[in-house]
Amino acid sequence: MKKIVFVILLLLTPVDAVQIVSAKSLQLDSHEVDEQQELTIKQAIELANPSALKWNKNAQLLQAINIDLDKPRKSIGSNGKRKYWNISFGVPDTNMYFLVTIHEGKIDHTSDLGGDGSSPYPKKEFIQVNDIKYDSPELLKKALNMGSIFPGKDWAKGYNFMLIKDTERNVPLLLVIGWNRDQTKMEAAGFNASTGEYIKPN
Repeated sequence: MKKIVFVILLLLTPVDAVQIVSAKSLQLDSHEVDEQQELTIKQAIELANPSALKWNKNAQLLQAINIDLDKPRKSIGSNGKRKYWNISFGVPDTNMYFLVTIHEGKIDHTSDLGGDGSSPYPKKEFIQVNDIKYDSPELLKKALNMGSIFPGKDWAKGYNFMLIKDTERNVPLLLVIGWNRDQTKMEAAGFNASTGEYIKPN
C-alpha cells in the first residue's frame, strides 16, 4: 500500500507542462462545469491512444491517472469522470516514453520524454487497451459500496482514478483513490480492469 500511495502522490502532482491551464478553466464555478469536459479513465485512454500510435506504431499503454487541477467542489469524480488526465505510453523493452495530457476533455499537450539515461520498460509493465473491460464509473460504485473511501477535500480532491499493470498478478489494476473518513490517510480500492474483481492494493 505504501508503494501505491507514493506513486499516487508522485503522479497526482502536476508537472510543469501540465500546470498550463487556461484562465477560463480556472474561473469555472462548480455549477458551470460542462459534463462534456469530463472523461472516464477509459475514454481518456481512447482519446490519447491515436496520438501515441502516431508517435510510434509500437506504442503501448503504461499507465493512466487523473491530475489534481480541479477547483474544490463537492462532486469531483463522483460520477467516475475527471477533467484532467495524464496518459503514459512507451515501447516495450526500450526507454521510449510518451505522455499525453488531457485538459477539459481535449488533448492539451503531448511530450516525448524518453531519454538515453532511463532504463528500458519491460513488456510485463504494459497494458493492452483491449483488456480494459471495466471503466471508472462502475468500479467507483463498487468501491463506494465497500464503505471505506471518502472524497478528498483539499488535496487529491474528490475521487481519483489510476490504471497501472499489477505485474505480480499480471492484471490491469484500476485504483479508486480517496481518503478515510477523517481525511488523515489516503485509501485505495483496486480492481481487475478486465474482470471487475476486487484486488487489495499491495
